[in-house]
Amino acid sequence: GLEEIPRPVQDSRNILKQGYLEKRSREPSFFGSEWHKRWCVLTQRNFFYYANEKSKQPKGSFPIERYQARLASQLRKDSRKKCCFELLCPGKRSYE
Repeated sequence: GLEEIPRPVQDSRNILKQGYLEKRSREPSFFGSEWHKRWCVLTQRNFFYYANEKSKQPKGSFPIERYQARLASQLRKDSRKKCCFELLCPGKRSYE
């Protein structure tokens, strides 16, 4: 089947939560893994992340149907470690 092309979430009634989160980069840099601030939008079916809240096109998105969230304080060593979580799905990319 054809994969749906991500579009900005125009209908605010579909948004469950939105705001800034820090997402860990998949490619580690010289200094270790980098955290990037992203505007995130959660709907009933999808998770979208954008460069910022004014961005028209998402940098990425995925259906949340089989994803689970779990706390993961071990991901950071700073004061934000108690706020860390992972989004996991068997056979799919994980998000931290």
